[in-house]
Amino acid sequence: MRKIRPRNVIFCALAILFSLIFIYPIYFTIVSSFKNNSEIWNTMFALPSKIEWSNYTSAIRDVRILRAVGNSFIFSLGASAVVVIVVTMAAYVCARNILKISKFLKMYYLIGMMVPPYAMLIPVVTMFTRLGFRDKYWPMILLYAAINFPMSFYLICSYIEGISQDLDEVALLDGCSLFSLIFRIIFPIARPGIFTGAIITFLAVYNELVFANTLLTNQSMKTISVRLLGLQGERFTSYGPMFASIVLSVVPILIVYLLFQDRIEGGIAEGAVKG
Repeated sequence: MRKIRPRNVIFCALAILFSLIFIYPIYFTIVSSFKNNSEIWNTMFALPSKIEWSNYTSAIRDVRILRAVGNSFIFSLGASAVVVIVVTMAAYVCARNILKISKFLKMYYLIGMMVPPYAMLIPVVTMFTRLGFRDKYWPMILLYAAINFPMSFYLICSYIEGISQDLDEVALLDGCSLFSLIFRIIFPIARPGIFTGAIITFLAVYNELVFANTLLTNQSMKTISVRLLGLQGERFTSYGPMFASIVLSVVPILIVYLLFQDRIEGGIAEGAVKG
């Protein structure tokens, strides 16, 4: 019989404890989405005595959470695509020191990481108002891409720096253009780092609130975070539809993760190790 060590018992106990800590919020959210307000707080751990399907009906019809999910996906995918294309080119130029100001650009983007995005809120709102960019998709996508540019830049740049420059010289000698070199040769090799940057950008934009709440006034343009914020009133909060909206907003992300689980986990792991 295998001897039970105290250290293993402690590790198992900690594993169970942390599992419960992470699982309980998910359980509470799903169960509460089928309860009314009074039952949510009076029986927090219990299953619903009566399933309130009206919470989901209200979330879809009144809150319009599905439209908000669609808007969040548009902003997130758009910003991620811009970051992947633009940041990959900028990171390659700076990693290979093609320009004389490459070191200056690295320092400039480092300053961009040090400045909190919301410190630029007032100038951004003023610019968007004067140029008529409010309640439009492309200006918001470019804004989100610019906010997430520095972090993705340093992640991808560090990955490209680990790729041998001999590969570049061979490709250029064979007649490969600089654009083809970046996207046909460097891009596949640096894909884990690039994919990690895209994931970070996607999640940051998907959960963003302040800029969306300030710059998007049209009800049809509202994102998930803004819709959920609107459910909280000064005197009364509809917690049932709120939890139902949270479940509906998480389901698409969960489906995407399950479909691309291997690529997401592999990209994060390889990108972290390489960076």
